[in-house]
Amino acid sequence: MKYRILLFLVLSFQLFLSACTSKEADNDTKEQSDEVVYYGKGEEWLATFSIFKVNRSMFDSIYIQNIGENRGAKGSIEYQLVGGDGFKFESQYPQELRGVRSFHTSSEFNSDVISIKPTADGVFELTIKYNGKMEKLKLKNITAPKGA
Repeated sequence: MKYRILLFLVLSFQLFLSACTSKEADNDTKEQSDEVVYYGKGEEWLATFSIFKVNRSMFDSIYIQNIGENRGAKGSIEYQLVGGDGFKFESQYPQELRGVRSFHTSSEFNSDVISIKPTADGVFELTIKYNGKMEKLKLKNITAPKGA
């Protein structure tokens, strides 16, 4: 299971790097880059939220990792990710932690239909509920703007 997580992280990083070095130009006016990664860390949790645009498809991925002191903890989480313009992505039921106390999900959608934007202050707000506790994280953009 450790190798699956490591493989996922390596492949995600490679995808990110290859997307960043792409020479394709897009004539649309954009508020954000075609490849963006947000990160946040709290007392018990850390999370990444990545968004990649390929042609007219958007690929998003959220990875939530328990970093708390109780290394033997098992259980499930519920989460809610909130951005700007009414964007909300949340679990419909408790999600089991896997591997080293982590959860991952991803999706693909048409970028002409759905828009993902951060809040007015440039963050996504992630709320995690676990074993009767709740923690809120602010996920901030950690990718350099294009041309930087």
